[in-house]
Amino acid sequence: MDVELKERALKSSKDALNLLKTKKLISKTDYDNLNNLNKDFWNNFLNITYEKSNSKALVAFSGGVDSTVSALIAKKLFKTELITVNSPIILNAQQKQEISDLANKLQLPHNFLDVDLSEIKENTLKKKYHPCGKCHSLIENVALNYALKNGYDYIIYGDMLSTGPLSIHYLNEGIIRLNIPSFLVLTKNDSKKLLKSENICIIQSYGCNLLKIANKNKNMQKFTIQRILREVRAQVITKEEGLKNIKDAILNDTNIENTNNTKNNTNSKNSKTIF
Repeated sequence: MDVELKERALKSSKDALNLLKTKKLISKTDYDNLNNLNKDFWNNFLNITYEKSNSKALVAFSGGVDSTVSALIAKKLFKTELITVNSPIILNAQQKQEISDLANKLQLPHNFLDVDLSEIKENTLKKKYHPCGKCHSLIENVALNYALKNGYDYIIYGDMLSTGPLSIHYLNEGIIRLNIPSFLVLTKNDSKKLLKSENICIIQSYGCNLLKIANKNKNMQKFTIQRILREVRAQVITKEEGLKNIKDAILNDTNIENTNNTKNNTNSKNSKTIF
């Protein structure tokens, strides 16, 4: 990533953090920890000591690179729990087991929350809309409701693009949303390197099983490609990785139409975690 672009984004994250402090929406301990994280992360993150916080954080955990590095960082700052939105439409038994194994590797409590994605799948098959926006909104609502019900102070996502004022902001009823990769201006390669230092290697093709259904339609492929190009333009993934992801989206010919059948929807190439 361009150095000037990174410096501007880090300053913008710091400004968003300071705004929470000015409005008295964040504790002194959390402010100091996040301020030090923003300032010192690129120097020596793994050896930085943070003051113990009593705040509870909920990480939306898919088991991918971005949510895993978010969980790894969050556990140094907060009392952290992981949740994974679960549906047979997007996760099969093998994928669920890999996510559980990774949560155990991180030594963090973890729960699956069941959701109904049948309507989104049906409308995707009918070519009414691209599923990512609808699915993303549903996941955020599930996470927020769980956080409100269980007294969490933070909801943490592995979003790389919500930089500046969107990287950390107040939601409602005392909950702060923190997008750790965008708050720290992490690229995908940065996150992979950090995970490698913890002996975690995550190998993935692009997109979940529902997105792969959408990408069977040529018109929906262009929306998937636009999402990938946004990440390339923001320099959070390289041009080479962008091209790989586009090829994954266009050329994937795995038979996953019957995603309710575990035997049919298992795709060992979709995700693999190596410890």
